[in-house]
This record gives sequence, C-alpha cells and structure tokens, in this order.
Amino acid sequence: MTKGMQGRFLLLYGSQTGQAKAIAEEIYENAPHHGLQPEIHCLSMTDKKFSLEKEACMVMVVSTTGDGEPPETATKFWRRLKKKTLPGDHLAHLNYAILGLGDSNYNNFCRNPKNFEQRFEELGAKQFYPSGFADDAVGLEVVVEPWIDGLWPVLRKQLGLSNNECTSNGVMEPTENKSITQSTGDDSDSGTDVDNPYGHRKSHQDVEKRTSPDVKIQTEAGTRTMSNDNRTNPTTLNNDTENDKADANQTSTDSGTSPLTQDSLRTNQSEGETVVDSTQNKGPSLTCSVPPLSESGLTLPLLPPAYLEVQFHKDLVMSPDQLTLQGSASYPSAQSDVSMATIVSATKLTRDDAVKTALDLELDISDAPIDYQPGDAFSIICPNPSAEVDLMIQRLGLVEQADIAFSLQLIANTKKRRATIPDYIPKTCTVRHVLTHCCDIRTPMKKAVLRMLVEHTENAREKRRLQELCSKQGINDYGAFIREGCVSILDVLIAFPSCNPPLGRLLEHLPRLLPRPYSISSSPLVDPKRLHFVFNIIEFPHSHGRAMARQGVCTGWLNHKTQPIQQQVSTDVKGQDVEMNMAALSISEKSKVLIFARTNTHFRLPEDPSTPIIMIGPGTGVAPFIGFLEHREMQLNKVAENGDDTIKFAPSWLFFGCRHKERDFLYRHKLEHFVKTGVLSRLHVSFSRDATNGTIAPKYVQDNLRLHSTDVLDLLLEKNAILYVCGDAKNMARNVNETLLELIGKHTGKGAYDATLILAKLREEKRYREDIWT
Repeated sequence: MTKGMQGRFLLLYGSQTGQAKAIAEEIYENAPHHGLQPEIHCLSMTDKKFSLEKEACMVMVVSTTGDGEPPETATKFWRRLKKKTLPGDHLAHLNYAILGLGDSNYNNFCRNPKNFEQRFEELGAKQFYPSGFADDAVGLEVVVEPWIDGLWPVLRKQLGLSNNECTSNGVMEPTENKSITQSTGDDSDSGTDVDNPYGHRKSHQDVEKRTSPDVKIQTEAGTRTMSNDNRTNPTTLNNDTENDKADANQTSTDSGTSPLTQDSLRTNQSEGETVVDSTQNKGPSLTCSVPPLSESGLTLPLLPPAYLEVQFHKDLVMSPDQLTLQGSASYPSAQSDVSMATIVSATKLTRDDAVKTALDLELDISDAPIDYQPGDAFSIICPNPSAEVDLMIQRLGLVEQADIAFSLQLIANTKKRRATIPDYIPKTCTVRHVLTHCCDIRTPMKKAVLRMLVEHTENAREKRRLQELCSKQGINDYGAFIREGCVSILDVLIAFPSCNPPLGRLLEHLPRLLPRPYSISSSPLVDPKRLHFVFNIIEFPHSHGRAMARQGVCTGWLNHKTQPIQQQVSTDVKGQDVEMNMAALSISEKSKVLIFARTNTHFRLPEDPSTPIIMIGPGTGVAPFIGFLEHREMQLNKVAENGDDTIKFAPSWLFFGCRHKERDFLYRHKLEHFVKTGVLSRLHVSFSRDATNGTIAPKYVQDNLRLHSTDVLDLLLEKNAILYVCGDAKNMARNVNETLLELIGKHTGKGAYDATLILAKLREEKRYREDIWT
C-alpha cells in the first residue's frame, strides 16, 4: 500500500490467543466504510513488513500475557523498542493510539500496553487518542466497542480528513443524527460521544421506540425494514413455562456432557420450543427480553462478510488417521514438538463427598522430547466432547455428510479483506473431525457470531432476540446470558431452533480449539521419564441458558479416559492418608494423550538452595510445590550420601488451604512426610468449611499469613526469600497481594504507596512470582 494514500494508517497487533488479532481485523474490515485505508501487520513482522521510523500514524491492539509481559508475537518488537541507545526523539514523528487487552483478576492488569504507552512517550511519540484498556474479567466488549466507535472521527481528523460519513462505495455524505440501526458502511454514525468515547451513548432520544420495534438495515440497494412481528413463521418461543427437558442432575456421559438426547432435540425443534429455561417472563433470559430493551431500536454491529465455501467430495473416503491434527498448525506457547505420552496412573485425591473432585495423573513421557524442571507447565491437546459434537452435527442437519470429506475454498469476489482459510483446519477434512479437533464449540460466542446467526434465523421473535444480544443496547444482556453464562454455540442453536447457519459461516467464526495448560507436580530427579499433574474436574450445571450439564472440555475428557484405572486415596481411622497400591495396568491406545512443553520457565526453584522460599498454594495450586519439595528431598539425599556439608539449604515454608481437612486435603500424606523429614520447614494449613468448635482458626491462606507475619516478612524483606503464589487469580492471588501490602505497611510503618513500591520491587527482582489462572 502506498504510504501517501489518503486515509492511510498503520494498524498493528500483538496477540497470544487470537483476541487482539480478531479486534485488529475488525478495525481493518470496518475502516474503509469510514474513508480510511489501514495497512495491517502483526508486531512480529517488524522490519520485515513495517518500520515505525517511517510511519506518521499508528494504531496498536495488543494483549498482555504471563506476569504483565508482551505476547510472544510482540517480544522482538518490544526488545528493539526498549533499547537504551534510542534517542529521546526517535519517534517524534509518530502519532499513535493503543487499545490494550488484559484481565483485572491479575495484578499487572494491562501492564504490557501500558509499557508500550510509556515507552512511546519516552521516545517522543504523540498520542492522538486516549488509550483503552479492556478487561476480560468483565467483558472486553465493554471498552472495545466504544473505543472503536470513538476512534473513527478522531482518526479521520488526525489524517486531515473531514468528519463526514462514508458509504460502502466510497461516496461521502454529511453526518446526521439518525435513528441508529445497523452499523454498516452506509451509516457510520455510531451515536458515540467523541469527546468521551467511554461515556454513555447520547442518542437515546434519537432511537425510535415502538410497541413492536422494527430494525432498519441500510444496504447498498437502499433501506429495508425487518419487522419483528411474528408474521413470517408461526414458530414461537415457549417463554411461559419452565422446560425441564435437560435435567442438571443427570449423570454425565462418557464425553463429559449430560445426556440431552437426539430424540429430545428433534422433538424440541419440531415443536419450535427452546430447551433452555425461560424464567416465566419474570425477567430477561437467553431467549426473552423485557422493556426497555424489548421496545428499543437497535444498533447492530457490521455483518461480517462471508468468505468460506464448503465443497464436499462424496467419492473421497477418509479414515480418521488420515487427517492431520489441526492442519499441522503450530501451537501458541509451544516449546517442544507435539508428542505422545501414556497415562500410567490416575489417583483421586479427594473423598466422594468433597465439593470438587481432584485427580492426580502420572504420565510416561519416555517418547516425548520434554526436559522439565519443577514448576514448569505443559499443555494437553484435547478434543471436544463427542456427545456435543454429535448434537452439533444433527442440529446443523449434517448427519449424512458428517464423515464425508470436504475442502474449504475462498468465495470468489468475497468482500472480506485479507480472507484466508484457517491454517488449523486440514485442507481435506470431515465435519466430525473439524468439530471434534479443530474448532472450539464451547467458548462463549462473540457478538459477530450472533450477528451472523441473525441472518440465518427464520422465526421473527428468535431473530429479534439475537439482534438484541449482539446490539449496543443489549450489552448487559449479552454479558449476563452469553459471556457470564458460558453459553456455547450449541446452546444457542438449541435455544433458537429456527436458526440454521451454513457450515461455512460457522467455520468462519468458531475459534481454534486450544490446548489446555497444566502445572507439573513432580521432579525429574525422582524419574525423568515420568510426570505428574493434578486438576479439578470442572462442572458446569444446567442453568443460565446452558442446555445441558457438562464438564470441562479437557478435565471431563481426562476423567472419562481414566475411569477404568482411577484409584482412591483413602483415610484410615487415625486420619492419616494411605495411598492404595496401584495395580499393574494394561496400557491401551485409550490411555494416550498428546502433549508439548510450554515456554513459561519463570516459576522455578532458585539455583542457590540457600535462598529461602515461601510457597502459597491452596487447592490444586499446591501442584508445583509438590515438585519443588520432591526436588529438594532428592537434593538433600544426594548431599547426605556424598557427605558434602558445604551445601546449605534454607528454610522452606508452605501455606496450603482447602475446604475440609478430611475431604480435600490434597497430597496430605506427602506434605506430612516432607515436614517429618525436614524437607519442608513449616506447613501452615487452613480449612475454610470445617467447624472450629468455638476456637479461632485460620480459614484462608491469607489468615495464616497474618498469624505468622513477623517471620514471613523477616524472610521476605531481610533474608531475600522468594515468594511463590500458585492458584486462583480472581480471589486468592488478589487477596494474598492485598494482605502482603497490609502486612508490609504495618511491618515497615510506611503508607500504602510505599508498601506498593516495596511489593513492586519484589516483583521486579523476580522474588514475587505467580503462576495463577482464572
């Protein structure tokens, strides 16, 4: 693209899981409708496809990963940008805007885009539009949508263009206040306050309100009105009675899905009813809205253009072993090749009456090129549940074509810019394979998917509700019934039986099925060819629009896979754990899993064993610390065998917590063994749900931190201990961080600001390390 082209700007993205890339591509697709011509590149293409030194205007969309670090695709760009030899006016010619993605459940929320913002300022670049920091904890769309809406007029002004509207064919029109309908190339007025892009829309008085509201859609051929009266299809939603056809208390099937049968699916579709609960019109639900939303005019997102065409090859017979795994596309964060591991044992660490079920799995990695250290993580490549795939195939009307080979082609003359066939879908594939191994059919849908589904829904009431869920006015309902409810594409297709999207459109929108990461809970010094990890089996009940009860994609799969070999950790009459002897196993193909090592290596033991360590890991967060302590035990044994008294081992502390001492005290026998042998200096446990019989007992790990604050802070601030935190980011890790701030303030006599600086310095020195998740 010619750099002198009118309306041209550079659009960059740095993405770890694909969200930043998708948002940047949305900006790229919509820009021409505003008279703008972006040149888009991944940050990994620095000096190959673009150079900031030659640019005058740049928009960046970038995510945060790890402990506030840049995504892998942005690391090279960041290294070059932060060179100390760059002069202070190095980017004085550059005007920029940044949209950052993060998760406020983590302490360093949007740290990476904020680092970029600070560095651009240090190098003389000028910000022409306020940075946006979108929070995945509450929904990225809450910030992303108004930020993009406000970007267009400011960007046009920055590039010297008048702030008129631009139609899809490039004809400029004066801006007017209109009844906002669909955001298309024919109507770019978003009704957003440009001076306050994060504020409330100020066009409510301009939005038409009717008893039976219509949605007007502007097209190149003119204006057409879609009536939301139920005239075209007699099928109606059952919003008056609660439907109990998908019982949350049903037993899970072998694929981790409650058995909503295909017969019941057929019955529900033929009756035109939804399977999800309707709340009896007492309030909004997935399939039902209430005023004022149900009476409002709607602003719909731009309809993504179709670009994939499916061609079936009936004469081509393909067996599953002929299909390449995700088209041989590389995996994010992979440090090794994908290889096969064998499940050797599966031990249930919790009692049957525990709130959650935790499994410890042991893998034989003899054939895997994985050299790991305690604290490292690895990923498991897992399929979608077969029962849900079967339901998807039936719901899409593709039962007869499910195992017939097909190929994807780009639609000729598609309006999709930079259209490409997803590299994670094999060139020749089957419907069953692509829905089982390639596409994520569980993730809550983006608004763009709902917008596409609108066009393939016949029933007027169903169409209207889908329009509401993807509209600007329906942002609260979208958050409540799609994102927070973890409602999948299958849930929506079951809830809206007249919605029948073609396969090609689904494959355009369904995200890639990503591997699941797990912390290693063993030491290679015990056995370099074996690896342990622990996980809770995630349970999703039937509720909030979910058509069936289900288990986590990977945890449910592993649970089913290991059912024949699962052994129970039992408790004898004295309350001590006794692990049952594992029987010799007959290894079959069903006990194989595909794995690879991950690149994250910051969560490791200190090289110098004389450095004290403080470990905080409630629940399954204890996993890496079991590996730490196994490693230390082997090191201590070796030193004792060699009679080497020059190597000193510093104290090691562990803070562990769970609900009940007798039900879910994970690895209890091992931890008590480590204390008994001196490997673990101090073990402090807390049980949040056990009765205390009137005594004051710590309920959570932060309570024990307060009880032992003097010794903890002495180790941390005076003896240079390393603090490790592993587990839940949303509650535990945040509470631990706040408790440490409180204790540091009391210990040092300093205020909150100075305590924050002390904690920040610990992070900078890599003495406050986290391995946390949401």
